[in-house]
Amino acid sequence: MRKKFTLACLLLVVLICSLSFTGCKKNKVELDPTKAGSDKEIYQKARKRMKRDPEKARLLFKEIMHLFPDSIYARRSKIGIADSYFKQKDSASLIMAATEYQEYVNLYPHSPDAVYAKFQIALCYFRQRKKPGRDQTNTHQAVKALESMIKQYPDTKEAEDAKKKIAIAREILAMHYFGIGVSNFRMKAYQGAVTRFKQVIDEYPEFSKQDKLFFFTGRSYYGMRDLDSAISFFQKIISSFPKSKYVGAAKKMITKISELKVKWEKNPPPMMRFQKKDEADKKDEKKEEEKK
Repeated sequence: MRKKFTLACLLLVVLICSLSFTGCKKNKVELDPTKAGSDKEIYQKARKRMKRDPEKARLLFKEIMHLFPDSIYARRSKIGIADSYFKQKDSASLIMAATEYQEYVNLYPHSPDAVYAKFQIALCYFRQRKKPGRDQTNTHQAVKALESMIKQYPDTKEAEDAKKKIAIAREILAMHYFGIGVSNFRMKAYQGAVTRFKQVIDEYPEFSKQDKLFFFTGRSYYGMRDLDSAISFFQKIISSFPKSKYVGAAKKMITKISELKVKWEKNPPPMMRFQKKDEADKKDEKKEEEKK
């Protein structure tokens, strides 16, 4: 009886060990890097996890690069790691994403995914853009990166998308510098205001608020008592933006300046008398130099 019991116990132990060994072997087969298709399976698993858990996806991508360094999925995993940072959206993650995308472009410049990576680098800066009135470093970097991408890959869908992003970024920059000009105008720092307004006119001719820009430029010149320059900007509003809400105010300013010029012709203010004397002195000096 005791022998039968001992034999039964031995058989049970052998069976348990056999089952355990089989189970272990089965799990090992699923994770074995030598088995074809396991790199693809891990990659697909990582992509599925991207939306709900980008950090976990990143770990899986890194596992592929470690276990299958020569696989095509290792190269794709490099993009996957960058995408996992990009999905997290915070500034620190976007900086990491830009670094990973740039490394991919450096490693695989002729890869079909290089276009995507280059565009994503620009988007990392674009997503960190600030509203007008705040620091615009990232907006400038976004424009630079987008323009570089278009130059390198002009005939792509990403290039078309980049052009739209550039338009948005440039409008923000124009609003930023225009806002600085308006602040200077309100503080009666008219020369500083004109400098900023001219920057917008020269560098951002597509600015959507050109009529408002011209009006404040004219008002700033008026504040500086440069009446001719002021009139020219008010006239631009009337001729170029006939339906603008600033047309009425521009016409009133032109009338006001015209009346002021007539008044000053009869009785110039001290400042104008000094300017006229200075101009006359310069003409006399020029004549003397010509005689010599």
